[in-house]
Amino acid sequence: MHAAIPYEKLFSDYRRNERQEMMIAAPLDLSYKKATTMNELASKRPQAVRTSKIPLRTSADRFVTCSLWLSNNLLSSMDGFEQLAHKVLDDPVYLSWLDLSFNEIEKIGDDITNFLNLKIFYLHGNNISDINDVVKLKRLRSLKSLTLHGNPIENLPFYRGYIVHILPKLSALDFSAVLSAERKKAPPAGFYKIIRNST
Repeated sequence: MHAAIPYEKLFSDYRRNERQEMMIAAPLDLSYKKATTMNELASKRPQAVRTSKIPLRTSADRFVTCSLWLSNNLLSSMDGFEQLAHKVLDDPVYLSWLDLSFNEIEKIGDDITNFLNLKIFYLHGNNISDINDVVKLKRLRSLKSLTLHGNPIENLPFYRGYIVHILPKLSALDFSAVLSAERKKAPPAGFYKIIRNST
């Protein structure tokens, strides 16, 4: 008789990471607020429609969570993200899951590299067009799951191969597991010419 498969084994890596993060604390969900800037989001009330919970709030009016959901807004820029994180999160250094999907973001903000514990980063459904913008994420050594589908860079030939070679520690890209065979493949044609800032 075969042993039962543990519940966690039924999930791919990214799903298991999501579940682990949500077990630590409910996400701070500021999605669907029609905000055009990060500063606007700082004054919005969090919602609990998707998670049925709002994280604990401290006496300093900050939230105790490692997950921040900012999807489905009208953000065209990540400018001000670090200030927002410090304003709404009790301990922003431990931010591990950031969802910025379905906005209008054109560039990955430089200050994201200050969040070294980030494991899950959703950017799908935005307007990012420069593959070199992804190179800065190499500094995020804990990053395991990244989404970029639905951005103009997805139309680049060998898009997935580029991302896997830029970020070889990813375990999931666009909700699809990164296989060891993908990591072992030679870089796609023209990789070093296109990835100008890979050092």
